[in-house]
Amino acid sequence: MASALELYDSRISRIDETNGIVSVHLSHAYIHKSSGAPGKSAGTGWSQEAVLTLFDVGSLPELPPLPSTIAEGFLEVGGIRHELIPLPFKRKVAARLVLVFIDGAQIEIVGAMPVIELKGNAIFLEDFS
Repeated sequence: MASALELYDSRISRIDETNGIVSVHLSHAYIHKSSGAPGKSAGTGWSQEAVLTLFDVGSLPELPPLPSTIAEGFLEVGGIRHELIPLPFKRKVAARLVLVFIDGAQIEIVGAMPVIELKGNAIFLEDFS
């Protein structure tokens, strides 16, 4: 079964930076699971904690008030723009994370080698077609 993380409606609890490594903590990552194409084919929706890590981040912009829910966003990796990020996800190239929150705040983080790690157990939310 294929899975993908949808940034829309996911919730970020905090963003940490240490020595150019940025960790974006999603307390609720909306995960699509499908036997076809996640987000396009019939499947299920799940909530799971996740951490998106970017390396070699030059400087972290001013952070918006967190926690907050993502209204729209994408992760651009190797020239490919992902609004639904395939899971598992680990790349060795430059990346750009752009997020707009429900309060209108925006953030852009530029780095490299993005990795997404799922934490804990997934919680079933819904069937969708």
